[in-house]
Amino acid sequence: MSKDKSGAEIVVDTLVEAGVRHVFGIVSIHNMPIVDAISRSDDIEMITARHESSAAHMADGYARASGSLGVVLGSTGPGTTNLMTGLYEAGFSSSPLLAITGQAETVFYGKGKGYVHEAENQKLMLDTVTCSVASPRYVHEVESSLKVVIESILNGRPQPGAIEIPIDLQYAITSEIAAPIKKPIALAPDSTVLSSAVSLIDKVNKRVILVGGGISTDKAREALKVFAELLDAPVITTANGKGAFPINHPLHMGNALMRPPVKELVKEADLLIAVGTRFQAGTEGMKINMELPSMIHIDIDPKVINLNFRADIGLVSDAELALLALSQSIYQKGDIQYRDQVKSVVAETNINMRKGLGPDHAKALDVFSKYLGPGVFFVRDSTIPGYNWGNTLLPIDQPKGYIFPTSGAIGPGLPLGLGVAVATGKKTIIMHGDGGFMFHVGELATAAQYHIPAVIVIFNDGGYGVLRGLQSHRFDGRFNETELHTPDFVKLAESMGIPGLYVDNVDDLENNMRKAMGEAGPVLIEINANNMEPINGVVPAPSGRKP
Repeated sequence: MSKDKSGAEIVVDTLVEAGVRHVFGIVSIHNMPIVDAISRSDDIEMITARHESSAAHMADGYARASGSLGVVLGSTGPGTTNLMTGLYEAGFSSSPLLAITGQAETVFYGKGKGYVHEAENQKLMLDTVTCSVASPRYVHEVESSLKVVIESILNGRPQPGAIEIPIDLQYAITSEIAAPIKKPIALAPDSTVLSSAVSLIDKVNKRVILVGGGISTDKAREALKVFAELLDAPVITTANGKGAFPINHPLHMGNALMRPPVKELVKEADLLIAVGTRFQAGTEGMKINMELPSMIHIDIDPKVINLNFRADIGLVSDAELALLALSQSIYQKGDIQYRDQVKSVVAETNINMRKGLGPDHAKALDVFSKYLGPGVFFVRDSTIPGYNWGNTLLPIDQPKGYIFPTSGAIGPGLPLGLGVAVATGKKTIIMHGDGGFMFHVGELATAAQYHIPAVIVIFNDGGYGVLRGLQSHRFDGRFNETELHTPDFVKLAESMGIPGLYVDNVDDLENNMRKAMGEAGPVLIEINANNMEPINGVVPAPSGRKP
């Protein structure tokens, strides 16, 4: 790095060193020097969102799809408070997200003088949703502070981090040169614990492998495939683990753990080998109440092991390195009868689940499945189709190819998907409900401005469908505040410069998806979900309700 640069230029040079190619955010008086430095860089492009919360979700989606650092730039005070939801979601999803914010001038910091956007407790707030927060007070501290935060984000289980940089330090000049960013070192398994794991695997025959989002690269997926074939063990995934194992492989069972017949078979296993999952509890702690057999739990985060279930052996390691090391041993093949029983039960429950979708949602599933080619990511919001067939029957065949709000938040789907599309440069399918879509509807303008290649599909049932169902079962059928007025989404999209298509009958979805996937830029499809036969057990909109 050359000498005599402004703090803002140092920030941009450090991001380039970290491999950053896009920054999402909104310009402000407290970050204008950084925005200007980005504009003068040949290596980084800024994507201007319409809200800082959206920008954080975009950077999160970008990070998940690319596997590299996602960066969001905001202002101090209100801009940073707007970032909090995105940082929270990124932490829930183990996403490497860096937030850069401004701060009041150092001479005013902590004085309580009412300086514009003054937020002297901003660092404490950011601390609640990040692994590391830096707050440099001198320009020569900016580079080293930023590099420490980046290193903390990328080491171990990825987590968001943040830095607040006073506006005067962004303008100030320094010649300080910090040490290069330390590349993350993949954590190898302890040899003694590894040996114990090998011994336990050798002693048993009925083995099941459970895989989560920790299998996030093609290399890790290949290591898993080799290991599973050595054991001839069925591989079940979590929702975050969809795509972690080849879907056409005979050992692939998909996201099937929570189906009662499958749970019973897993309980009967001699050993569960859990890889890269923290057993996220889900609504009302469903998974925490399960009965599991003996378990080897492999995860890069030691805090995850024994968090929800006790493991006989906890192997703290990078998932790929652990699987490669375990595969060095030669194992006896597993119980073929047990393997085939699991496979048969999963296949039977798949058929039953598809029947339960009803003909219309089954058609929708088939249409989306048809367009999930190589490199096409599927992003969904917290919505009825996502829970009922996106998490389960939708065929995803690449690591991290299925992205959703892991925290269960309503609304992040659109900005998450736009970030994914920027990262991949390929058409990204984004599935939404009408209620959640309105949280970040302004980002249609962002999609149009940057010609982001996304197909945005809105299932419009005129309200919060998931919550409607919960209310129906818990409050004697009464609906409270779940019915919503919705705009004409097609006209809304067109007003933003985005082609809009309307599907009144699901039979028309195939033709419209073909048109949308053929467009270079963003396209919105609105589906009249009230004209679809409801999924079995799902409460439809109140009688006569039109979206």
